[in-house]
Amino acid sequence: MDFLASFTGLDLPTWAWIVVLTSGAGVGIAKTAVPGSGILVVVLMAMALPSRMSVGVLLPMLIFGDIFAVGKYWKHTDRRQLFTLLPFAFLGLGAGYLILRHVTNEQLKPIIGAVVLLMLGVHQISRIVKNKRIASGKSLPSRTSPFLTVLFGFFAGMGTGMANSSGPVMSLYLLIVGLPKLPFIATTAWFFFTMNLLKVPLFINLGLINVQSLKVNLLALPSIAAGAILGYWVVRRISQERFNQIVLALAFVAALRLMF
Repeated sequence: MDFLASFTGLDLPTWAWIVVLTSGAGVGIAKTAVPGSGILVVVLMAMALPSRMSVGVLLPMLIFGDIFAVGKYWKHTDRRQLFTLLPFAFLGLGAGYLILRHVTNEQLKPIIGAVVLLMLGVHQISRIVKNKRIASGKSLPSRTSPFLTVLFGFFAGMGTGMANSSGPVMSLYLLIVGLPKLPFIATTAWFFFTMNLLKVPLFINLGLINVQSLKVNLLALPSIAAGAILGYWVVRRISQERFNQIVLALAFVAALRLMF
């Protein structure tokens, strides 16, 4: 680990370096197979790195993962849902930026934990809705009220702007809309690709993306590609519901660790 510390200027314990070096795989899988499961990576990176730094390190990783998802699934995108959500997400992004601007590392860590727990609660609701839909044999209507569009769009923007953690918000919204699996993944990918690109100048302005954070990114890039390729396999062959259960349980434990 001496080379890693020398290269990045970070003195981290062995377990933290393992998280940093392998977290990209979680990003790749989240982007190409299990939207929303990236919450686990958000929490683990916030535990392994200083909280503010973890947010800045994750952004280029997420963008790299977005490229794999967009490149694979772009033709399935539901453009109407995408363009309806984005204006309200832009407003939420501004709110998340203002929060990041005024908090310290120690203040941000429990905030990330609380946001993750909130998002996990949202995701749990989405699972209940989905199970009821399956049990009844009925599909949810492919529309939502303007209020829900504004609400979900705003909080998706704020969550991604503050802590890269709004995947479950998008998952619940698109579940209510009733999108099939591939349009679901494709629309999510384009939404976050757009939002993440907009966040780059904001994060540079806040000092969250810098030379040191980019060096950490270089170490994680190979695992992102590996995770994305694995995600292509996962989405076709493994039960997404079962995989979600494992990831969300681990994320819950990690979020509690961040808060307490």
